[in-house]
Amino acid sequence: MFPKKRQKGEEPIKFYRMINGDTMQLPLVRRCQVCIIIYYSLLFLTQTIMFLYKLEWLYFAQYSCTYFFSLIFQMLAYIVLLPIGAHTVQSFMEEVRWWKIDSAGEAVEKMIKRESFQSIIIMLINAFFVVVASTARAIPQNVDRNVFYEIALLEDIFPKWAPGLTTIHRIQALFVRFLSMVASFGQFLYPFYNSRFQFYMLLYFIKNINEKHAIDQWRIEQRLLFCLRNHINLRKAIRTMLKKIEVVSLAYQVLILVWSISLASYVLLFQDDLRQQKFRFVSLSICGLFMLVILFQLGQDTEDNVPKIFETLVSIDWYDWNESNKKIYLMFLVSALKPYRIQFSENFSLNYNMAGQLLQSAASVVLVVYQLNFM
Repeated sequence: MFPKKRQKGEEPIKFYRMINGDTMQLPLVRRCQVCIIIYYSLLFLTQTIMFLYKLEWLYFAQYSCTYFFSLIFQMLAYIVLLPIGAHTVQSFMEEVRWWKIDSAGEAVEKMIKRESFQSIIIMLINAFFVVVASTARAIPQNVDRNVFYEIALLEDIFPKWAPGLTTIHRIQALFVRFLSMVASFGQFLYPFYNSRFQFYMLLYFIKNINEKHAIDQWRIEQRLLFCLRNHINLRKAIRTMLKKIEVVSLAYQVLILVWSISLASYVLLFQDDLRQQKFRFVSLSICGLFMLVILFQLGQDTEDNVPKIFETLVSIDWYDWNESNKKIYLMFLVSALKPYRIQFSENFSLNYNMAGQLLQSAASVVLVVYQLNFM
């Protein structure tokens, strides 16, 4: 009944750890991260000074979209999101006693392996979309100076070396976006896929509490306590992990809202430039939409799976248990009744309801833009 603890390297999705954990700790990658932070900090500071110096609404609307995009997905991703995410995920993985995937029978093991393979495919598809969107952004176009504040700054400050510097900037942007958008996405998926697999095995153990020991009250008690403790510990670990990143997630929600407003302003004021960048806009939109769909699907699956614990407990033949075991069983039922969702704040949860609200808001913006003939 009691499964063995898995060792490092035995996790079903070690590909995620290799890409998002081990790779990020390589000395060369860490040095590159420091250089990127310094480089974008200087660009961001210079552009902030330019905004304050000119104090022109049209100038701000022209560059604010890429300004906030680089702040959210490049600079803060390397300074805040990736380091905090790596530390939080590591703490979470150390807090839970993870089981070997062959601990709950052949059927559960096959299901875990199948979903592990699917998760790797999801990661590769996301990486492909990021590469396509990043490549589209890196290919030079005539409107780049009017869109990307980094290009405009390099051309204004270093006119003689502008062609070479802008080329270097475009190349490093491929690396920057890949790490910030792929690594951060993988950091989020890694703990929740592990939690899902642990949940499948826990569900198996609950179903088989009575197996071969229908009369052995002591064994039933040990199995009940084992399942109850692991159920509570897993939920507590996930809740603690989400609590640690709550402040960061709230800050990102505010920044993404500001970026969305700046994007809408750009679309309304610079439609001619936008028409020349349709592929860039579409590829980036597909990339973001794919990540959102996966995250909301993961959140909804988590929310839907939690009641299965209670349903399984109710189906157990508990009538012949002694009073002590019945009390533990009742405690387990009360614990399993508590709803659970991946929630970053009071008003933001990863489920279909939130996805529907976001989709409705996005559709309203697209409708307004379409009616103004800017697309």
